[in-house]
Amino acid sequence: MNKTIAIIGSCDTKYKEIAYMRRIIEDAGLNAMVIDISTGSSGYSGYDVSRNELAKAHGYDWTEIEPKTKGEKIAFMAEAAADYVYSLYKEGRIHGVLSVGGLQNTVIATTAMQRLPIGFPKVMASTVASGKRYFDSIVGGSDIVVIPSISDFTGINIVTRQIIANACACCIGMVNTAGNVLKKGDKPVVGVTLMGITNTGACAAIEEMEKHGIETIGFHTTGIGGATMEQMACDTLIDGILDFTIHEITSYFFGGGFSYNEKAACRLEKAVKHKVPMVVCLGGLDFVDFKIHEFPPRMDERKYMMHNADTAHIKILPDEAEQVAKIVADKLNAVDYHIRLLIPTDGMRHNTQEGQELYYKEVDEILINTIKNNINNKNIEIITIPGNLDTKEWGVRAAQHMIEELKQSGIL
Repeated sequence: MNKTIAIIGSCDTKYKEIAYMRRIIEDAGLNAMVIDISTGSSGYSGYDVSRNELAKAHGYDWTEIEPKTKGEKIAFMAEAAADYVYSLYKEGRIHGVLSVGGLQNTVIATTAMQRLPIGFPKVMASTVASGKRYFDSIVGGSDIVVIPSISDFTGINIVTRQIIANACACCIGMVNTAGNVLKKGDKPVVGVTLMGITNTGACAAIEEMEKHGIETIGFHTTGIGGATMEQMACDTLIDGILDFTIHEITSYFFGGGFSYNEKAACRLEKAVKHKVPMVVCLGGLDFVDFKIHEFPPRMDERKYMMHNADTAHIKILPDEAEQVAKIVADKLNAVDYHIRLLIPTDGMRHNTQEGQELYYKEVDEILINTIKNNINNKNIEIITIPGNLDTKEWGVRAAQHMIEELKQSGIL
């Protein structure tokens, strides 16, 4: 039986583009299933699944949704489409998802795509993929392929014809030659958080664990990486977590910066609810990263260094360190199983030792002492490892503690 690609689109405004996508998919020998997500007036066609079918599958009749505001309709349709597409995937009726459009189509289609597992083919050609927009609203923690549309979708022309053809070819290619949903192998898997400023230590930890037959996955903690790692652990794709770099917690406290993301609110919370074996380190807890024109207040008091021409790494101040440390302590106090917390004595990232740009011993001591003084949970084993966190020696020691946690949990 031929494989099927679901096309998510508004048949009232994107009927020409949808018809073109259907033709390309069917010419490639695959089936197309058009799922209509229109929110405008009725009287259009070209779909295989109507918006009323979506509504009914979600427990409503479209006549109940019709009087609502446009925003309410879009929000409803996003959830209805997500549930419907996920059920199609679970039933094995679709093998890829494809969509093109502006903000409305992008929001609805990618909400559905984000519900699907990593590895399942999903492609979005969008007008939103341009300018100073964050990808989080489009891809979240998923592996959606996003293609900038260049022009708006107002029919078929020399630009949209090629962009749509490329998007279709991308999805068709994945469906035909790859498109396997991510599955865990035989080896134990450990997620490791890192960024450039903790790379040396983290990579040494990874190398040490791999010597012991552990497969490792690195997650860049500049916004979504830590949350993605924790979700994969909840989905049983990861057996253990070496949370080497918890910088996202500091960025979340500041409410902005290069590494800020709302999903960081759940850092050190989601995976522990599933009792995932975990070792926590203080990597990157002592700084924030901001673009030049977005610097936080009190810059005259701050130590900072330029990471590149646009972005600076800024050491936090003593009063901020105390507040950030209390957040970490509160999160760890809620843990109800054994976790190791590793403390470095000589810096939580590179460039933080005496004589270097971000050396500020008072801040480091406040972070460490406030965390220690505020943790009252016997499940948290606090271990001090001498030296700077971003060194090979420190990373190897951290890996050895992770290995011990996996052994004690019966995973290794």
